[in-house]
Amino acid sequence: MNPLAPRASHPVRTQRPSILLVGAVAALVWAAGARAQVDTFDDGNDTGWLRSSVPAATFTFPPDAHGGHAYRLQGSPGTSGDTNARAFSYLTNRLYTNFYAAVDVVAWNTNQDCNLVMGLIARASSNELIYAGAPFDPSVPMGLTFNVRLHNWRSYTGPGNTGPLGYRDQMSVWGIVNAWGALMLGNPVAVSQVGFRWVPGRAYRLVFSNTNNFGDSLQYYTCAIYDVNDLTQPLLTMTGDDTYYGNSVYIPPYGYVGVFGYHLSNNDYDPTVDVTFDNFYVGETAPPGVAPPGIAHGLPGAPQVVNRSPASFKNFHPAASGITFNATTLTTTNSVKANGIKLYLNGVNVSADLVISGPATNLTVSYAGLASNVVYEARIELEDVLGRRTTNEFTFDTFSDAYLASGAVKVIECEDYDYSGGQFINNPPPSGYLTNGTGPINSGSGYVDLTGTAGVDFYDRDSGPRVDESAYRMMDPVGTQQGNYGTFVWADGTSPTSIGYARYYDTQRSKYSSVNPALHEYNVTRTEGGEWLNYTRVFDGARHYNAYLRAACGLAQPVALQHIAAGPVTNTLGRFEVPSTFWLHNYRYVPLRSADGGLAVVNLGGTATLRLLMDSPPTEGTKQGLVMNYIALVPAAPRVLSAPEVNGVYAAEANVLVDAGAKKITVPQGGSTRFYRIVWTEPAQITGISLTGGNVVLSYQ
Repeated sequence: MNPLAPRASHPVRTQRPSILLVGAVAALVWAAGARAQVDTFDDGNDTGWLRSSVPAATFTFPPDAHGGHAYRLQGSPGTSGDTNARAFSYLTNRLYTNFYAAVDVVAWNTNQDCNLVMGLIARASSNELIYAGAPFDPSVPMGLTFNVRLHNWRSYTGPGNTGPLGYRDQMSVWGIVNAWGALMLGNPVAVSQVGFRWVPGRAYRLVFSNTNNFGDSLQYYTCAIYDVNDLTQPLLTMTGDDTYYGNSVYIPPYGYVGVFGYHLSNNDYDPTVDVTFDNFYVGETAPPGVAPPGIAHGLPGAPQVVNRSPASFKNFHPAASGITFNATTLTTTNSVKANGIKLYLNGVNVSADLVISGPATNLTVSYAGLASNVVYEARIELEDVLGRRTTNEFTFDTFSDAYLASGAVKVIECEDYDYSGGQFINNPPPSGYLTNGTGPINSGSGYVDLTGTAGVDFYDRDSGPRVDESAYRMMDPVGTQQGNYGTFVWADGTSPTSIGYARYYDTQRSKYSSVNPALHEYNVTRTEGGEWLNYTRVFDGARHYNAYLRAACGLAQPVALQHIAAGPVTNTLGRFEVPSTFWLHNYRYVPLRSADGGLAVVNLGGTATLRLLMDSPPTEGTKQGLVMNYIALVPAAPRVLSAPEVNGVYAAEANVLVDAGAKKITVPQGGSTRFYRIVWTEPAQITGISLTGGNVVLSYQ
């Protein structure tokens, strides 16, 4: 990217520009706050918006999830020259210097042969700092963009390709420059974050803000991505500044705010643009009423969950603390239906046990029935008096640090795989290097810097170690890092392109902090399909375990746990179906499941070797998209089987809540008549059965 010479000089404007208003329309409203505006597109038009026209694009209003309409932008390449497909639309009710903008992205072209960029554009104008007096051309704007580049890492195979997508989508703060009629995207602010994956079928909310006065040095631009089904905290945030090209003469001092879709290259088999937005907001500040890091729902007055505990991906949440949240509409008029509040835990509806109080516009809700040492998948459903429904989804666990360190649990650190052709340390102490580089700590007694034998202790597709990616066992090609890195790419005034790293850590357990607070945990990273790691340990044959893999994953993929027996025998004990956690720094526990979907049981005696197998083909779909921390083998919970007839075929119940302390199991009621069996590692007897809140509660001993 070459610097552009200004065509004309113009004094910098430091005062707020005048406000341009148009007539109000049904779905375009002034929101609370300083001149904030919301467009839900529910009136089925974009009155007050200015569209691009070159190349040709279409703007339509498909139905949305709440009974209204969304805003779909579609475009194709120009018929002459090298004009990429694009579609811009700007809300022209006001010009903004400082801004806070947000929008939902509810659909997009999922064809990986489409190099799609889409997002929010701010300060869109002709930029009088360069083009004094020039009219604004909506097809070739100047301004700032917060964009998400999808299909950034892909298996490019041509028309009809339905192969897997890689996890390396990219979010960026880019400038967009009108270079005398040609559009340059990616100039002059260029700050990027990679290492996440948008999941087709989900909806995401983008937030883009700048609260500095124009002319400040530096000006900072912050962007965030939220899952629309969890607005309590962002999946990913990033901040950049305007140092590139000498504090931003190419960034307009003010302009419109809007949405766009852009195609980066015309040589794709699918060169089109297709993205659908909904619930647009712009103001100088965020909508009031929600404490950060949460944000308001994009549909004004819609019911939403705020102030929730536990937080998303929470590790070691005390069971006694239960679940608490507010169900609110952020209004004084629209109410939440108290009898419409639903809480599901691991697929079981526990709403009958909710305690609800307070005003109908802001209800306080609590649940006190959590059990210790359980991994929970939670879903909260809300409904307002208008019949509009929203969902809040999250995962957390009630394990404790002390429990994982107890004799009842066996923990295998993923980086502590075998060495020297099958050698192992049965109960290794934490080892590694301190964050300042001091070490190695516990060298000789731990696995730090021990060398594995390729094809015996591990299989890795890399032929040798990589600098900064074999941080724990420097001679092996297996990727190991303390915590894991977030990669940032930016441009500034001294270097057109630079790469920076920020280190992220999961929960530090006491087994590490007690050795040294600066000894953080290590992870296995940079995995690919077909790779594997062996772990030899001594097992007590009297113990039966359920297994959980602590991991973060950019794109859902399976990991098999196998028992490597004598000779060629390999017994698959089950699979960790690792779901997408969106970003490689959102960790969670993933249960080992058997083929019938129930929790798998691991029972081994004496010296035995386990193998973690990346159980997918070696494609871009799973490449480097998984980070593994440790395997926790915990005492096996009872399994519940059921059948419609006493002598029928019994199948595992998919949705189960087990409270081992209270010896109670809860499953959803399945029909008017159902027969149940408990399968456990020791003889178990059903001592009681009852119906509560649409669930069957089994007591056992």
